[in-house]
Amino acid sequence: MEFTKTCPSAPPEPGSIFLGVVTRKGQVAYLNPGPPVTSELLVILNQRGVPIENRLRFAGACREHQCVQWQAEAGAGRCGLIDHAIDALEIESGPETLPHCGIRQTCRWFAQHKSSACAACPEVIRRPARE
Repeated sequence: MEFTKTCPSAPPEPGSIFLGVVTRKGQVAYLNPGPPVTSELLVILNQRGVPIENRLRFAGACREHQCVQWQAEAGAGRCGLIDHAIDALEIESGPETLPHCGIRQTCRWFAQHKSSACAACPEVIRRPARE
């Protein structure tokens, strides 16, 4: 199966892109362009003890039906994570001038919500499920 959209909140794994760093304020500061993630980089990033998903954001192929956030609709589907983020943050519209983004052309969230997704994106931090 070939994936055509990019998930801006993908798991950190070889082949994903290092999208940004979570700041002290809890927002994501983006790297443009984001370097590709390698196994060696993941080893280095995992040495700090704090889950890297709580400190960094990664982008990768949107896995659609293979993702727990995917909301199936008649003949199509959408990412439920960005829907939830926009609702929770009460975003009604996004900025007129969009920030520089290395994945916007293929971004799943932008495809669904245009500039409103850009307003919510820096607020979303991927935290792994507790075991």
